[in-house]
Amino acid sequence: MSLPIIWGPLLLNLLWAGAAAVGMAIYFNVPIRTLLGCALCGASAFTTRSLLMDLDHFSIELATGVAASLVTILGVYFGRRWHVPAIIYIVPGVIPLVPGVRAFQTMIDILILTTDGVQINDTLLIDAAVNSIETMLIVCAIAGGIAIPILLFRRRRPMT
Repeated sequence: MSLPIIWGPLLLNLLWAGAAAVGMAIYFNVPIRTLLGCALCGASAFTTRSLLMDLDHFSIELATGVAASLVTILGVYFGRRWHVPAIIYIVPGVIPLVPGVRAFQTMIDILILTTDGVQINDTLLIDAAVNSIETMLIVCAIAGGIAIPILLFRRRRPMT
């Protein structure tokens, strides 16, 4: 049985994901006219992943791959529509999918394990291994989600 969707926090997270994508787009110095598309890509990425994980019981890795594919398809569409490279929309759009907290926890666990004088705990070792594997799988899902649609929608002629 799936959990009911709580729309208030989801909409708030959608806005924050869009803001994160716009912030990264500004950092990468994209044209101002593309910022709305970047926000839409970031918001759709986070919302897609959240809904897939909540409704259909997808794993975080698979949901992240699907969300990254959606962002890439949107990026290719926006790029063709507004005559800019699709990567302008894709890179900021996948920023909300990056597993920052999980990667940070992995690094903290590894630092604790490698500290002199600390008794190695099996639970901590397992947590570090699981977090590192999940982080790598999520990053691979993002990379695959970007690469596969780009290869499918490749143009045979120049964009001019």
